[in-house]
Amino acid sequence: MRTSRAYLTGLLASLLILGSCAEKKPPARNHIPILKARLFSLQEAVETQNRAAIDSLLSVQILDNNQNSDSLLRFAYGPDGGFEFRQFAVGEITYTNDNARIDCFVMDSSRTRDRPLILTYIYQHDRWLLKRFEPGEVERK
Repeated sequence: MRTSRAYLTGLLASLLILGSCAEKKPPARNHIPILKARLFSLQEAVETQNRAAIDSLLSVQILDNNQNSDSLLRFAYGPDGGFEFRQFAVGEITYTNDNARIDCFVMDSSRTRDRPLILTYIYQHDRWLLKRFEPGEVERK
C-alpha cells in the first residue's frame, strides 16, 4: 500500500512538473521585429503629434499610471514643448510571451543619447500595446 501511494505521489509530482514546463514556452523570435515596428509607429505618431494614432498604440492600462498621449508628447517634446523631437533610438529589447521592455533614447537632431526612455509593453488582443513609459538611467562615463 505504501509503495503504491509513494508511486502515485511521485507520478503526480512528475506530471505537475512536466505540465508547468509545457506552459512556459520560450517567446517567439518574431516578436522582435514586431516590437521594433510598434516603436517606429509610436515614433511616427509622436513626430506628427497625432494623438489619435498614439492612442491606438496604447493599452488601457496606461491610464492606471496616469499617462496618456498628451503626457507622452510632453515627455518627448519637453514640458515647454521646446525639445526638437526626431526619433526613439532603440537601445535594447527584452520580452516574454506577454510583456516587453524597450530601452531607448529620445533624440533630437544632435542624436545624443542623453534622454533615456523605458517603454513597457503588454501583449493584449494579439497586439503589443504600450502600458507605461518612464525616464531611464543616464549612463555615466
